[in-house]
Amino acid sequence: MTSGFEAEFEELWGHTSGRISAYMFCACGNRADTDDLVQECYLRALRGWGQFDGRGSRQAWLFAIARRTRADWFRQERRKGLVVGLDSVSEFSDGLKESSTDQIETVWQAVNNLDDEQSEVVHLRFAAELSYVEIAGALGIAVGTVRSRLHRALKTIRRQIGVTEQ
Repeated sequence: MTSGFEAEFEELWGHTSGRISAYMFCACGNRADTDDLVQECYLRALRGWGQFDGRGSRQAWLFAIARRTRADWFRQERRKGLVVGLDSVSEFSDGLKESSTDQIETVWQAVNNLDDEQSEVVHLRFAAELSYVEIAGALGIAVGTVRSRLHRALKTIRRQIGVTEQ
């Protein structure tokens, strides 16, 4: 028989693991590092479970942990002198024809050229599929700030990939 804590954690994991994985994949671009980052994120969540103060959703709290886990990984990789970022989307674009995969890679390269604040919002919105409210909770910013960062990011991406706005 599972305890209330175990059931709650399993439910959170079930609702978020795919999105956390996609979010982490955007950071490192390979399955092995993605799996390590996801595991570290959930371990940190388990260790800090009792520290959740009830402000916002448990999911937003988890994505804040994911964000810090990802940031720690970036710092560590930069110290090693390794290039990080989404190099390939093949694991998340199986079954697409080649030209579609090329287009997706072009878009994600444009995302990786954004400043950190804008790329973070794009990753949370489109890779992790969070709502504006969930992104605001994960980043600790206002929903209006999420909207403006996303708007500016999408405008920049469109310009970079040669899509004209109508």
